[in-house]
Amino acid sequence: MMDSMDFHRIMAFVYLPTILIGLLGNLLSLYAYSRKNRKSMVGFLLYSLSVSDIFLLVFALPLFSIMYLPIWTDEQRSFVVAYTAKYVYPLCMMAKTCSLYIMVLITIERWIAVCRPLEVQIWCRYTTSSYSIAAIITFAVVLNFARFFEFEIEYIDGLAFFRRDLLDSEKHWWYFMFYFIIISIIFDYLVPFVIMFVANMLIISELRRTKKERSLMTIQQQKEQNTTVMLLVITIFFGFCHFFSMALKLAESFVGKFLTIQNIYLEMLGEIFNYLIIIHTASTFFIYYMFSEKFRQIIKGIWKPDQYRHGSLPDGTLNITDRYQKIL
Repeated sequence: MMDSMDFHRIMAFVYLPTILIGLLGNLLSLYAYSRKNRKSMVGFLLYSLSVSDIFLLVFALPLFSIMYLPIWTDEQRSFVVAYTAKYVYPLCMMAKTCSLYIMVLITIERWIAVCRPLEVQIWCRYTTSSYSIAAIITFAVVLNFARFFEFEIEYIDGLAFFRRDLLDSEKHWWYFMFYFIIISIIFDYLVPFVIMFVANMLIISELRRTKKERSLMTIQQQKEQNTTVMLLVITIFFGFCHFFSMALKLAESFVGKFLTIQNIYLEMLGEIFNYLIIIHTASTFFIYYMFSEKFRQIIKGIWKPDQYRHGSLPDGTLNITDRYQKIL
């Protein structure tokens, strides 16, 4: 029967190409977003999202892959595992929170642009996005700072080991239930998912309503209808990749302890659920490329600069679907 370490070694080789491809995709997205559109709110937000996703994938690389690869001696492995759990894990969670709430902010910005176009000049400004990103970073640090105290490092016979400190559900049940479960469920899953779901449904409803006036729209405005498909992809994909981790957290809240350390199969499921979240972070480039013609022009311009040298995106159009077009 496969033990826990064997499974993590297998998953390490699954994580590795996924994270590396995700890093490459996000670096390409970062290049595209760094074009002339950064003074728009949506351009700056998507640029910030790429930066945050890159940090998330960089921290996820040692946390989920490198420390399990068969490249270490026993002494080296114990050191890498202990310090990764102690210091890299909290940083990874901070980056995850930043990415999550930047996506929420992009969704809110979309809702304003589509459903409240007269308020765009009030809310959808570069300065507003700058303050919002600063607030998100501060929130992510404060929310996850306690994670630096969840593990302690001990040295036994020259080897480094980590043990649960605040994360010990038997010694610190209050921390486990209030912070690790309740706070995590609320701010990592419920709040962002509800906001994104409701806002996207309102946007879809508005786009379907205006579809009846399609014959009166300009070609530029007609492209906006493609947003409906993209919004559905974002909402469904986000929900799918995060739902199972939330369900596991809810189950652990009912039993009052970690289920993943009680059963090898539940531990495997938990690891697969984590992989889905990494998949979501690593795949954004492909979603952008699939749904945004302007984005494709810039990426193709990397290899064919003469053919696509005029394909840079104007303000407000470098986004996950050719949305808003002239609105911003």
